[in-house]
Amino acid sequence: MKPLILAGAIVAVLTVPGAAQELCIEPIRPEAAYLLDAGFSGGEVRTEFRRYFSEVEDYLNCLNETSGRIREDARNAAYDYQHVLETTEPGEVDLGDDGFQPPIVAMKETGELFLDYRPRQLGEPKRP
Repeated sequence: MKPLILAGAIVAVLTVPGAAQELCIEPIRPEAAYLLDAGFSGGEVRTEFRRYFSEVEDYLNCLNETSGRIREDARNAAYDYQHVLETTEPGEVDLGDDGFQPPIVAMKETGELFLDYRPRQLGEPKRP
């Protein structure tokens, strides 16, 4: 029953206008020799390269925005999951637990992203 509810929620979110994620489309690099052989003038080839560099900038900005959004979402999910682990009884059997232990992932370029799902012990300080 839970998978049906989850699937319904996902479909509902995706059908709302504006709810779809931004799509980052990788630009195609122009080939100067091909363009010149095709009869493009020097000015037209320069225009194609300027267009390409503009598209590269847009693409990289899109990737940065998307990765920032995903990092924030993953961080929030980790806090939510940590809360679940801390608030459920340790001895309680979770029938949905398949033994999966996600790795701890460090994000070096943009700071540290901690995905540590182990519940804290009593008296242990909060992890970053």
